[in-house]
Amino acid sequence: MRVVKRRIDSGEYPPGRMITERAVVEEFGVAKVTARKAIAGLRERGLVYTRPNLGSFVGPEPPDDED
Repeated sequence: MRVVKRRIDSGEYPPGRMITERAVVEEFGVAKVTARKAIAGLRERGLVYTRPNLGSFVGPEPPDDED
């Protein structure tokens, strides 16, 4: 996912922007499992964070709002 990484690095994909498997599948013509692995790789690099039941977003991950 060099293209997505480049877009994150350039600011084209700003912090907080949602990145969906469906969008990756549609734009790059890859299988859903490939899109999932690509997003996981971005997450491992700290470029994306995932919130259960919400989706994946360009990072860095904001702190939890627990008081």
